[in-house]
Amino acid sequence: MKTPKTSKHFKKIVDEKSGAAHYVLSTRLAEYQQGFYFINNSMTNDGRYLWFHATPNAVYSPRDRNLGYVDFLTDEVVICYDSIAEGASPYVDAETGEVYFARGKSLYKRAPGKDKKAEKIYTLKEYPGYVNSIVCHLTRLSDKKSFFLDIGRDDFGFIQGVVNIETGEFTKWTEMTYTANHGQINPANDRLAMVGIDSGDDLNTGRVFGVPISEEGVFQRVWTVTADGEKTCIPPLHNYASHEWWSPNGKRIYYCCDNHGICYYDITNGEHVLFHECDPWHAHTTMNERYFVYDVKMLERYGGKWYRGCPAAVKFLNRETGKLINIVTEMPEGGTPEKPNCYHIDPHPRFTENEKYIVFTTTELGGVDLAVAFVDELIELSK
Repeated sequence: MKTPKTSKHFKKIVDEKSGAAHYVLSTRLAEYQQGFYFINNSMTNDGRYLWFHATPNAVYSPRDRNLGYVDFLTDEVVICYDSIAEGASPYVDAETGEVYFARGKSLYKRAPGKDKKAEKIYTLKEYPGYVNSIVCHLTRLSDKKSFFLDIGRDDFGFIQGVVNIETGEFTKWTEMTYTANHGQINPANDRLAMVGIDSGDDLNTGRVFGVPISEEGVFQRVWTVTADGEKTCIPPLHNYASHEWWSPNGKRIYYCCDNHGICYYDITNGEHVLFHECDPWHAHTTMNERYFVYDVKMLERYGGKWYRGCPAAVKFLNRETGKLINIVTEMPEGGTPEKPNCYHIDPHPRFTENEKYIVFTTTELGGVDLAVAFVDELIELSK
């Protein structure tokens, strides 16, 4: 079986400053070929299938993107024109290679294979009115037949709960007026999940708002919700949090704090720690929490103003040695402050489920492309 290193579809790029190598999907079947959002794994444990977002042309809605995959056994790249995923919803079963995704009020499943087609497996029936989306990021419960949903309605708000795709039963947990999405089930507790409140419109009044601030001045981005209907806000260090994720053992909530670093909150004892000082954008960790990857916005030339498609760096942190390796010291911009990119092309680096690779999105070849780095090589460089 091929790998990103031996496949004919990938081009090797070595960072000039760090010497770290990564491999970019250079066979272009779609205008945009990019990695998933950092919450969701995109590769099977056996290394055969690597799924990605594929946008054939820029006239598509920025929310809707075809799915594609690399088959490293046959060394083929396949675009699934029958599978258009909404937002950042795809979930890959790391054992079977099947991908689950949302579109409209429905969930779909698509198996790899050029002779396969997307299969509708669930449609939301409990809320007949308009639904903005039924899920932000699909995360699966331990029974492997249920998913956590965060449903956005224009006439009420956001509803959090669990759907069993075998029975079609949706069980409501909690509800919020704000845009409480970015939902993620706890990897060790099927009755606990996390949501992040985004900026947006008040779905009852139409009022435009940012992340809410409590009367005590607390930035209310990160919340836990339970199957019993409990909602708890996690007050962040330095009163700011974004791009949160669960630790693999479900005991910590990690998040990024601009201009300060990567932080975590321990749900077992209330401990709150800034453990790595940096200016993170998105981040992710291995199961043993020894190695981290994160991206950084490179905004110096524009006076610190962020825009979609800004230049970015991707970094690997070895916590055992304390060394930091640039996977990409600075990738070119994919937009401008005057004309930001309408697609979600942030690098979004993430370890794959088998932890052999880091997958991210890059602009180094002049487009928007899928990139893969080898974890063992980065560990060796950071000794």
